[in-house]
Amino acid sequence: MDNHLVDTGVKSNIGQRLKAAERYLGDDEIFLANYSDNLTDFHLPYLIDAFRQQNKTAAFLCVKPSLSCHCVSMNSGGLVQEIRNLGECDIRINGGYFIFKRSIFDYINDGEELVHEPFRRLIETQNLMAYAYDGFWKSMDTFKEKQELDDLAGKGVAPWQLWKSPTNDHAPGRGDGETAKETVRI
Repeated sequence: MDNHLVDTGVKSNIGQRLKAAERYLGDDEIFLANYSDNLTDFHLPYLIDAFRQQNKTAAFLCVKPSLSCHCVSMNSGGLVQEIRNLGECDIRINGGYFIFKRSIFDYINDGEELVHEPFRRLIETQNLMAYAYDGFWKSMDTFKEKQELDDLAGKGVAPWQLWKSPTNDHAPGRGDGETAKETVRI
């Protein structure tokens, strides 16, 4: 597997960053990309295997948000009917881990944001999949989130450190399946 860190510029959107990385893919038909500061224990070969079976153009990991806020249900008059932690609500977000076929570049026009226009076109043609994952996934966008992850690591509880797990059997789809050859951080 080849990994490339590509300087795509500080003002480029995600679609343009992905297009800038296209030249590093060689002849690979399928590749992985990530645009988030998140940690997970998700087994990426499972995503690759599921993606190949679906034969779509793009897919991403879909997770429950780990923010410390609440979901509120209310009636039309504003009377609160229920309040729950966000993690307990039936809401999923884009987890920032992607797998694409090379044909994704046919869906991205100049200046377009990946998850806006290109993803809308993929949805219209039924070529976008989301893979729900309920295991460990944590954002590290804020100082507070970094502290929480540092605390876990300090306690020896760092599920994202898969290389330290002797069996690595806590995520679905274990196996020695073929993996994508390229990973591009966008």
